Amino acid sequence: MSTALLQELHQELRRIYIAGSDLALGDYRLKRMLPQFQQLGERAPIFKRLGEGITALIEPSDIENYQSAEQLQDLNLLLTSVLRTQGMTAPQGELRSLENHPVSLSTFLPYRKLAAVEVALTTTGSNRYEVVVHAFEEGMFRDLRLLALAVRALGDPYSEIAEFAMQKILPSYGAEVVPYLIDSFDPMGGRVESRKLQVIGQAGGEDVLDLISRAAESGSEEVRVTAIRLLATQPSYASALLSWTRDKKKSIREAAYQSLAVNNSDAAVERIYEAFTGKDIEIAAEAAAKCSSEPLTAWLVRDLGEELKQAFVNKEDKKKAEASQIKINHFLTALEGKRGDSLYELFIEVTSQYSSYISSVGLDLIDAAAHYLEHENSLEALDTLYGLEQQNTRYLSHAFRASFRQLSPFELYDRYVYSNRNKWKMKTNKETQKKLKQFLSILEQQVIAYPYQLYPNLWSSPEETSYLRKVELMPVEQVAQRWDSRWLDWLIEVQAIHLVCVFARPDHAASRTFLMERMQDIADLRHSSFDILLLGLERAGVEDSIRSELLMNALEQKRSGNLYAFEGHVLDNLYRLPFTYQDRLADAIQNYRYTAREQLQYVLNEMEKKKQEAVVADSV
Repeated sequence: MSTALLQELHQELRRIYIAGSDLALGDYRLKRMLPQFQQLGERAPIFKRLGEGITALIEPSDIENYQSAEQLQDLNLLLTSVLRTQGMTAPQGELRSLENHPVSLSTFLPYRKLAAVEVALTTTGSNRYEVVVHAFEEGMFRDLRLLALAVRALGDPYSEIAEFAMQKILPSYGAEVVPYLIDSFDPMGGRVESRKLQVIGQAGGEDVLDLISRAAESGSEEVRVTAIRLLATQPSYASALLSWTRDKKKSIREAAYQSLAVNNSDAAVERIYEAFTGKDIEIAAEAAAKCSSEPLTAWLVRDLGEELKQAFVNKEDKKKAEASQIKINHFLTALEGKRGDSLYELFIEVTSQYSSYISSVGLDLIDAAAHYLEHENSLEALDTLYGLEQQNTRYLSHAFRASFRQLSPFELYDRYVYSNRNKWKMKTNKETQKKLKQFLSILEQQVIAYPYQLYPNLWSSPEETSYLRKVELMPVEQVAQRWDSRWLDWLIEVQAIHLVCVFARPDHAASRTFLMERMQDIADLRHSSFDILLLGLERAGVEDSIRSELLMNALEQKRSGNLYAFEGHVLDNLYRLPFTYQDRLADAIQNYRYTAREQLQYVLNEMEKKKQEAVVADSV
């Protein structure tokens, strides 16, 4: 039987289905095929019936009672029945069980929600990361249909999404995800395969150790590095880790040292210490910093002391002095984060001979000592930091943070303000004013933060978000508990606007007056202090109506119109503006463009809604 002719007829009927049965009458393509069916019909009855069906469809004998749709359906039903009898139903090849990886996931999400995540993981563009993170936090990746996309995300061109999939999404599936990753894992691949192996190792446990070991031996360089790090906690692979520290490739040796630092066995510690005498001192130092071995710390402190003595001897020889400096810095890297009596004593000695060590070794050693002593809760360490502070103002921050932690609020104020108040007033002394500026900056770091937070784009697409800058002040309760009340008067005296905003309180009229004057001086939304001044006025007890009026006045300034977008705290205040400002805002909005205009338009629309609600409430 000529199945090719039958398939051709099937395609033509499908075309007519799409175009509409009304167009079948006189169709030239079917008319061209009809003679072939009539000829074959002389030998096979089925072709004769198909030919008759084609004739009835394209050349009906009774045109008045012609029903094209019925004729098309009858012909297609007959043709489909014939084609079904021509197919092969016997299975080919060897019968065996179907490979599958059972999972406990289900398909519980409506596709409307699923689609947004699917688009985020199969396209490129902005805001995809936020969509993926939100979907994970909402538990959407427990839907079976997102499993394959989660695996695919390991190769996403936006590295943050790929890293998030590796660190959060895929490990959340547990051991169930491991077979899916192993199926596609290529040990000779690059970064994507390295990420797969990371998840396999994290979720697979001891069952995948052989796979990881083989990857560490014969995979690509990037895969080997990941595999070696995954073997860090396995004591049975300690000898292999030791051998990899002698590999030709630096990245492999580095991974081996890092794993030995976690392994922390006697042999591992000795190998890391041994590396300090050879070419691998740099990567061994980084590994030592992560190693918790007390003997290793003691050896390094001892050797650092000897190297410092040698630095005094070599300081006149430029070449030897540079080599000694490099080695000392490696020791400092290795000792970063370490604590101990021997290290404490070494740093006390270093700081007590500040001038000598500055000339022979440099600032890195003193910086390390200051950082160490800052976190040492002892009066000796604090006095030492005060000495450093006198030697060099770069250590003022270390001394102040240590004082803040150890002294009472009264003592802290006396130490840094009361005893130096007359000195701070010397405005003609450039060095004093420089130190004052530095000190105020240190204070700000203690009590003010400027994080970026996600805000819903209510003005454009509420389902999308943007990172906007916020201002976070130390809570009022902590200010009252941890700072002497005298700070506020002094901060006003030195015109420290941001800090006055933090320390302001309702019972302090001078701070309220000071902040009101500063706000009136600025009156520009683009000014870096505008948002924090709004917070300060709130802390000073200034009424909402006055703060709203100050904000509205600033909005009406033409120079504010160049603002691209309103940041977090100003935007919060805009949302709280009463609808009585609707007319003024409608006039002011004409000065704005870009995102700022969209934000103001949203505020204006919300004012109209509040106004209508108020009218309804009054009528009731």
